[in-house]
Amino acid sequence: MTDTPMTPARTWGGIAAVWLVALVAAVAVALLPSESYRLSWLWLALAASMLVAFAIQLSTHRKVGFIDRLGASLAGSLVIIGGTAVALSVAVVSGG
Repeated sequence: MTDTPMTPARTWGGIAAVWLVALVAAVAVALLPSESYRLSWLWLALAASMLVAFAIQLSTHRKVGFIDRLGASLAGSLVIIGGTAVALSVAVVSGG
């Protein structure tokens, strides 16, 4: 008989990969498009990081802890892209 852990171990590699995708997308949005399109591109970056999160977490084939891993992935992506949106808004308002 095998013991099943009550608290599932998170796969931090998959979570960090989603955060890295969100960070790269946020930097690309901050540097590439014009100011009038940045907010739209940030929404697309968030949607893309959500799809990547689902793909990575579903590819692990682990049922236990799926919601926790997906929630951590999406929360980190939201913080990264939301912080970028705030920083870009402050930069536009301050004239920089």
